[in-house]
Amino acid sequence: MKSLGSLIQSKAQQSQILRGALSAQVVEAANLVLQNFFGEEIVDQARAVYLKGRVLTNTCLSLTAARDIRISEGRIINEINKRFDNLQVEKIRYLA
Repeated sequence: MKSLGSLIQSKAQQSQILRGALSAQVVEAANLVLQNFFGEEIVDQARAVYLKGRVLTNTCLSLTAARDIRISEGRIINEINKRFDNLQVEKIRYLA
């Protein structure tokens, strides 16, 4: 017998609306992780924008912010994925 959590998880993967909601939660978590890693000054320089196909896309107004995020990419991805039951982010993409 499957647990209620696993049933909800399987239905969430099938429903576009629930996938969109989960993506929004991942983006919000990513922005919090960026803020925790780099402090308040990162809020004006970089933001997670959307998640598609386990690739998190960030906008960066500063090359320095993009470089700092890229250096810590592995730790950032791990911290984001810790907040969810399964793997949500595999890679970070940067828009200038």
